This record gives sequence, structure tokens and C-alpha cells, in this order.
Amino acid sequence: MVWISSSLLFAASFASLGLAKTVIYDWDIGWVNRCPDGFCRPVIGINDQWPLPIIECDLDDTVVININNSLGNETTSIHYHGQYQRGTNEMDGVAMGTQCPIPSGGRFTQVFKVQAGGTHWYHSHDKAQYPDGLRAPMIVHDCAYEESLGYDKEYVFSVSDWYHEEMPNMLHQYFSEVSDFNGNMVMNMPMAPSSLINDTTSITLDMEPGKTYLIRMVSVAALFAHKVSFEDHDMTIVAIDGIPTNATLAKAVTIAAGQRYDVLVKGKSDPTKDYAISSLMVPASNGASGILRYSSKSMSTSMSVNENLAASIPIDDFGIFPLDGTELFSPVDQSITMQVSYSGLKERRIFLGDGTYVTPKIPTLYTALTTGSDAWNPAVYGAGANAYIINSGQIIQIVVQNDDAIEHPMHLHGYDFQVVARGSGPWDGDETKLPAVPMRRDTVTTPPAGHLVIRIKTMNPGTWMFHCHMEFHGKYPPPVTSDHG
Repeated sequence: MVWISSSLLFAASFASLGLAKTVIYDWDIGWVNRCPDGFCRPVIGINDQWPLPIIECDLDDTVVININNSLGNETTSIHYHGQYQRGTNEMDGVAMGTQCPIPSGGRFTQVFKVQAGGTHWYHSHDKAQYPDGLRAPMIVHDCAYEESLGYDKEYVFSVSDWYHEEMPNMLHQYFSEVSDFNGNMVMNMPMAPSSLINDTTSITLDMEPGKTYLIRMVSVAALFAHKVSFEDHDMTIVAIDGIPTNATLAKAVTIAAGQRYDVLVKGKSDPTKDYAISSLMVPASNGASGILRYSSKSMSTSMSVNENLAASIPIDDFGIFPLDGTELFSPVDQSITMQVSYSGLKERRIFLGDGTYVTPKIPTLYTALTTGSDAWNPAVYGAGANAYIINSGQIIQIVVQNDDAIEHPMHLHGYDFQVVARGSGPWDGDETKLPAVPMRRDTVTTPPAGHLVIRIKTMNPGTWMFHCHMEFHGKYPPPVTSDHG
């Protein structure tokens, strides 16, 4: 994990400010039994419900979440992935980062203004807990932008890998020197028995000829990316990670853990059958499926993934540009270089920077707020905290060199960022190759044995985490804490 702070300013119209409301949720978090792929197991539910409720609100609303922890044997916390939390860093939901975890039997209320529109999600940020079910989409309506898209109906489309064991047992096996999950591993990671769409193995999306549908894709996965495609239907990408983009045509998208894509799909004017939906885990080959259904009557279709869908080439997100045309942040005031490495089969530890993350005894934000001038000394946050201190109003560059054999989805709290370079091998530092208008998002993959370079403008004071969103790696990551005033 890494902690960093900054933000991109979000303008809101006077009209939207006038219509802002308070949205209140009362949650009792506890264990329930569910069988999403036919195998029954305990999962973490809310108010005895699973799949979990979708948070739905409008841009500039105030959200109030009253949480009661009824897990009995675990603490918990909730992070709202994609929300900037400008002015409410303490509501970011990172256990021992921005708050103490909510104890068993304890209560906690989160209150924050919704500052990022689009498709997002919420999930536990404690104990690698969300793969046990504590995660769901969060939809923030930006009415003016949605009207400009001219669609007729929208669908929420979550993808995830799904495991039959609970995470504490899986983590124990993963970090053991002797276990290999009975040989059921892919690239030194446990293989998921199932893949889910909307927390089930097969879905149906009803379509009408000639109508346009907004499909809000969100990956709530623990490890594996998913390649999503629709048989004989192109997608037009209109947003990534909540950032509106220029309309970009795609046959398929690869969506890594934590990422989101908003796509428009137009119904065929004269459909001759129902059409297959494919969501394949990457690098594994199993997945979930479904149908685009044009008729309530039985029409010809195949629920299995056909060769054309499996062979679809996903779009490279590096060529998807923000609609607002924000130009390259330059010149750089501070550059931070981090190295991702893997300790090997014996220990299975992921290193980001100088070592694996050591959970602080006091939440990082509390240390920043109570140590006066010492807050500017990285050592005050403790050994293993990997704190980076940055100043407000500056352009910060982060260079991630991935020495691992797999890609890693890197997520930054409190921000979206410009992705200015990505490729194989070390970065050569050549700024003449950087795009004039870079892609912008809050979760991006580093290529295997390659580099990633991102830039932010620091305008959101606080302590913000930067980490791999593969939950087995995120359990013991080195965070970078970035404080600035």
C-alpha cells in the first residue's frame, strides 16, 4: 500500500447544489449463508442481505452510513472506492490508516459529501475482508452528463472471482511455506473456483431493438481481471473509473480489480436470436456468462462462451482520453520511484518499495494530526509505514517499476491520476513521448516486468493510500503515506 494525497477539482452547477440531499443508510454487518455458484458458505451480509445493497445517490449529495458491526469475530471498516473525501479524510475507511477499525459490537457513522460522479463501489478495507462478500457497487448520478449520453436504460454489471474458503484460511495458506492450494494455483495465486456477474454465475439483460443501454461495469474482484464482451455487439466506452471520456469503440474490455467502465451498447434493429455475454477471468480461462435477451420467448442462443468472444481483443485503456481534455501535468515538482518485487514461493510476499507493510499501532491520519512539526518526518509513522511526505499545490510523479511476472492493479485513494507512461522494462524517462492529454483514472495496471508512470496535482490534504488491489497482495503492502498542507 502507499499513502498519497491530492485531488482534482470537481465543479458543480448551482442547480445541482440546490438539489443536493442527504441519503441515509443503516447497516448491520454480519454473517449469512449463501450459495452464489451452488456451493454454500458463510458470506458477509448487510441487514441479512447478500448480494449487498447498491448505494445510489446524486453528485453533491451528503451520504450518512450508520454501521453496526455484528460479525462477532472480526473488526471491519468500509472504504468508498472512487470518492475523493475532500475535507473528510477521516471518512476514507482505511483500518489503521484513517481510522481505528470498528470493533465487534461497535458502531461507527460515516458522513461525507459525494464529490465524484459515475460508477464506483464500496468495500471493506480491513483484514482482506471484501472477498468474503463485503463489497457492492456505488452509483453516483450526474444527471446533466447522463442526459447528454442519450441512453434509454441502464444496468449495473459487477464482475468478481469467487472462492469457497473464507479469506483468513486462504491467507494462512497463501503465506505458508508449504501450501500450494493442492496445486490449484495460477501464477502463484490461488485459482478461483468460480467467476460471478452480479454475484451469480449467469445473468440476463433484457434488450429492445434499436434502444441504447448504459452498462455500468465494476470489478469487485479479489485477484483476477476479467475480459468482458457481448456477442455481435460493440461497446462505446464513455467513462472509466467515473471519469467521462471521449466516446471510444471497443469489442472487449479487460477490467482489473477495482476498475470501472461505463459503456453504451445499442440493441440490434433486427435481432435474429439472443446473444451471449462473456466474462472470462485473466489469466485463467473460466468465467461467468449470460444472455442479451431480445424476446421473452425462447430464442436460439448459446450460454457457453463461443470462440469469437474468447478471441476478442480488449481495448488498450492507454488510448482512452478524458472528455474534459485536461493536459499533461508539467513540470514535475517531486518524483517518487517504487519497485514491485516478489519474495518467491517460500514466503510469497509482495514488496512495494523498501519492504512489506507493517500495520501501525496508531492510525496514520491520527499521527499526522497530533505530532505537530514531526508530522513532516516520515520516521514518525513507524518502521514499515513507507510514508512519503509531499507538499500541497505541486505536481507529483510516481514511477512504479514492476519486477514481478504478473500485472498489478494500483489504486490511489483521494485522487484520480494521469497515466503518462506504461510499457515493458524500465522507464527511459523520455518526456517527449508522453501524451499531451493523458488517460485519467484511479486504478491502473502495471504490466509484468514493466513500468507505470502516473502524475497528480496535490490539492487534497491528508493521508492517502496507494496500493495493489489484488487482495492477497494488499493484505501486506507497503503504504505510502503522503501528508501535505
